[in-house]
Amino acid sequence: MKPLYLAAASGIAGAALAGALLVAFPALLSGRDEDDAAGAKASAPVAQDGMVMLDRAGAARAGIRLVTLAPSRAPAIRRGFARALDISALAAIEAEIVSARAALAASQADYARQHALASDEQSASVHAVEIARAQALADQARLTAAIRRIELEYGPALARASPQALDQTVRSLADGETSLIRVDFTDGTPPDGTVVQVGEGPGAAHVRLIGAAANADLHLQSAGALAIVRGPLARELGTGRVLPVSMAGSAGESGTLVPRDALLRYQGSLWVYRLEPGGGYRRVELTGARPQAGGWFAPSGVRPGDRVAIGGPAVLLFMERGGEPMREDD
Repeated sequence: MKPLYLAAASGIAGAALAGALLVAFPALLSGRDEDDAAGAKASAPVAQDGMVMLDRAGAARAGIRLVTLAPSRAPAIRRGFARALDISALAAIEAEIVSARAALAASQADYARQHALASDEQSASVHAVEIARAQALADQARLTAAIRRIELEYGPALARASPQALDQTVRSLADGETSLIRVDFTDGTPPDGTVVQVGEGPGAAHVRLIGAAANADLHLQSAGALAIVRGPLARELGTGRVLPVSMAGSAGESGTLVPRDALLRYQGSLWVYRLEPGGGYRRVELTGARPQAGGWFAPSGVRPGDRVAIGGPAVLLFMERGGEPMREDD
């Protein structure tokens, strides 16, 4: 009886597990004679890899019902990748911009002072005025060059930022509160402001593209765009880390609407048990399934008109595994 105890502890609902035991292990039921047990054993489910042979009466005792899947449409998904960028150059350029702005303010003030003295009291020489003017122009050119470096190395979006916004951006990037990423799609770069999903699963983040990247990707030859990731994911994005990116496309995609009660999460994937024409339930993986109103949109794996089990996919998995309890890595 130890496997039965472990199976109960694995998280399968009590009622469903009881139904499974009624079907799969009738000989364990009390109050039956040997003939009843033998007859029940003959009708017990037969499990193969990904397949459970179970008659209608057994399915009813296990609480398993059938639902016919309906067609559905959803926006097509565009897929790409995001790469975390090194911000050390950006921090150095931002420091150069701060220094250049301070030098420009000082040189402009000196030029204005020398010009006023030369005009009003003639106490400043023309040469001193020209030196001050030349210094102001040199500091202005230094500031312009630093700002253009941002555009040349990171793109126009960061170059357009105000001094305060740029300083805040660099500070948050350096503190690990945010992460600067480059997003590439093989079928073209989305427009500025487009929201994309970075990563997959519960840890995914939605970010807004802030502008075009400075250079094309060497491998994909795509233009690319920049975005700033905030939240828990930002602290996990070390320089050079690559994550998948997705967004809704303009074109529609045909598929099947699968009720949530039919879904089974197993070994990191989503599955359903489909009733086969010859009888029995086959476990089918739903690749690329995603949630939508009323259930999950499945672009592949099942088709409209298929009949799948609801109310007991965990029971069918229990039977398929021959009563073996679920492990943590399942």
